[in-house]
Amino acid sequence: MQLKSALAGLVIAFVGIAAPVTVAAGPAHAEHAGTSVSAEQLACTTTSSGSCIRGGQFCSQSMYNKSGWDAAGRRYVCKGDRSHPHWMKP
Repeated sequence: MQLKSALAGLVIAFVGIAAPVTVAAGPAHAEHAGTSVSAEQLACTTTSSGSCIRGGQFCSQSMYNKSGWDAAGRRYVCKGDRSHPHWMKP
């Protein structure tokens, strides 16, 4: 399990995701930066409470215009009203 966590950390560092993340589970596939990766390899973007983001949820102003991924590997972008942004499909 430590190896999986270390590998996830390397993937996150390589991709350059600035938000805290956890490893997502499941056999789903997602498109990420032009390459197909499984959801097991892609980490979800977490909220301040530690759960994976979901579409429509508020996102922090510091994440404005940045991408995030839910537990199923779907990509969302933090956008909308700059003072109260939400995770929305790109």
